[in-house]
Amino acid sequence: MRIALLSIPLLLLLISACDESTTSHSTMNTQLSEGIWRGVLNIGTDEEVLEVPFNFEVAANNQITILNGEERIEVKDVNIDSNHLTIQMPVFGSDFKLDLQDGSLQGNWHNYNKDNYQLPFQASPNSSNRFGPVTKNHSKTLAKRWKVVFSPDTDNAYPAIGLFETNNEGTATGTFLTETGDYRYLEGVFDGQELKLSCFDGSHVFLFKAQLDAAGALNGTFWSGKHWKEPWTAVPNDSFELRAMDALTYLKEGYEQIDFSFPDKDSQYLSMEDTRFDGKVTIVQITGSWCPNCMDETNFLVDLYDQYHSRGLEIVAIDYELKDKFEIFVESQARLNKHLGVQYPILYGGIANKTKASETWPMLNQIISYPTTLFLDKNKKIRQIHTGFSGPGTGVIYERYVQKTTSFIEQLLAE
Repeated sequence: MRIALLSIPLLLLLISACDESTTSHSTMNTQLSEGIWRGVLNIGTDEEVLEVPFNFEVAANNQITILNGEERIEVKDVNIDSNHLTIQMPVFGSDFKLDLQDGSLQGNWHNYNKDNYQLPFQASPNSSNRFGPVTKNHSKTLAKRWKVVFSPDTDNAYPAIGLFETNNEGTATGTFLTETGDYRYLEGVFDGQELKLSCFDGSHVFLFKAQLDAAGALNGTFWSGKHWKEPWTAVPNDSFELRAMDALTYLKEGYEQIDFSFPDKDSQYLSMEDTRFDGKVTIVQITGSWCPNCMDETNFLVDLYDQYHSRGLEIVAIDYELKDKFEIFVESQARLNKHLGVQYPILYGGIANKTKASETWPMLNQIISYPTTLFLDKNKKIRQIHTGFSGPGTGVIYERYVQKTTSFIEQLLAE
């Protein structure tokens, strides 16, 4: 993953006032109660509810900030018509369609990257407890670093590192770092026996639950929306490491360079043979607009481009969408330009099926993760391939990557 959907942290504002970047028709007669709200997405059924909670703060003029640990996500597209609200999430192709009833919100969240995918949603004001009050003894805190296995004892098992921060008040934050990315900003509670963490960022709907056993291990379940569920186990471990993310994807024998030819939003094709890349250090990002880890990386690349483009850095993104429709790509590129300020070319690679995506890159051993990022020197020779992305939710790991990559770009530019 990496889970990155990124630099994220982002800020989420739901603006009901008229703004040139919104389509809001609010007359300001509808004002949500100011303060902290608790929102809940139901990934279960009507008969057996399974809640994924998150908090958000409402300020004056219906300005809303969604909270995932340190993350803040900014939303500027909201339409308010009487007591009916439509809220378009930034970057990702999803929205809320809600009714305001007796001071609370009810409706559905729609993810248009999937067919007929929606989740019931409700939110109430004056509720700052994400998972409700911690009633058990929470004087115990968790270790900060864990060796994790998802889907243990199966053919689909994969390793991860759990990074947690807990305190004596029962608050918990953290993330899971896999070989191809992280699960971004998670927030919840630890009551001394049970750990509960959740995240909503416009794409991810994550829920993690685990019990601490007598031996000090965590045994739990991970849900991703209503479509994925798997067990996981974890034990404290300060030294466990994953395979290096720059050792997973590589050039096949017999290849020295890459080549591609993909269309932009105007159906104009761009390839590595274009003169814009001649004598330039180039970053090629294999990405998807639906992928929060990719958006974390895109935020970082936007900063790199702003800083080094004038010195000879080029960046080009190849976007793979969950639905193989060119018009969806055009819409997603518009959102990236608007919300993340992407100024470098974005091209359409096709559908985000890893097998089919790999076929468009015959010189690489495989595409196993979005994003996958290629670093080329001025002679168009690949100097490094980075699989996945560990975003700002991983703290010092992200900071080290930013420093290392920035220094690497400066080295390539100086050659």
